[in-house]
Amino acid sequence: MSAIELMDRHYAGELGCDAGDLNSGRMVIVGSEKREIRFAKGSPLAVYAIAKASGTVLSVRPRIRDAVNAIVGKMGACELSDTVCDAIEAVVKPLVDVKFWFKGRRLYCEPGSFTDLRSGEVRVVTDYDEHAMMLHQKWGGEVFGQIVDEKVAAWAAVKPLSDVAWDLSIETLPEYRGRGYAKSVVSAAVKYIFENDRLAAWGTDRDNIASLRTAWAVGFVDYALDFGCVESK
Repeated sequence: MSAIELMDRHYAGELGCDAGDLNSGRMVIVGSEKREIRFAKGSPLAVYAIAKASGTVLSVRPRIRDAVNAIVGKMGACELSDTVCDAIEAVVKPLVDVKFWFKGRRLYCEPGSFTDLRSGEVRVVTDYDEHAMMLHQKWGGEVFGQIVDEKVAAWAAVKPLSDVAWDLSIETLPEYRGRGYAKSVVSAAVKYIFENDRLAAWGTDRDNIASLRTAWAVGFVDYALDFGCVESK
């Protein structure tokens, strides 16, 4: 099975659809019967969509499916344009306790595309640093850190959320940005993910150019656009 096929299977599982729906050439709306779609956000999602060139799947809580289906049908939408996203937001707003909406990009990395950009002292800091401990408690995976001036200047936390792909959470102290430390810790984390026979996944806002450049430099490639609504807990 190719990396793309594995990623389709992974996201189909999160969305509550069939992998074929992501390659149907149309927009498919499903009412997820899961208690909540946590995905990689760490919070419940009332709406979550993956939009590929080959097809779009919009997964929503069952109680708001009819409202979303009606507005999408009225617009004759077959792709997730900004206009369609805005219309969905307007329909869902009175029905859900919204914390925030997001429009992002999903990327993935496999061994064949990976570029190892580790430099300097980078290692597991899960039990070494207070912030790393917090990230570990939140996501459950190892945390890699770049040691500079005897302290952690950048972190890459592994999110072991599925048996197919593990996500990452990246942070760099403001005074250490622009020095390649994010690429270094990401490289260490991605190598660890491959050692555990998983693909590496990455999510970021569509306009976060710094994050995208880091991902592309290490070998991540674009998979899809995403869109969703995080509920207040």
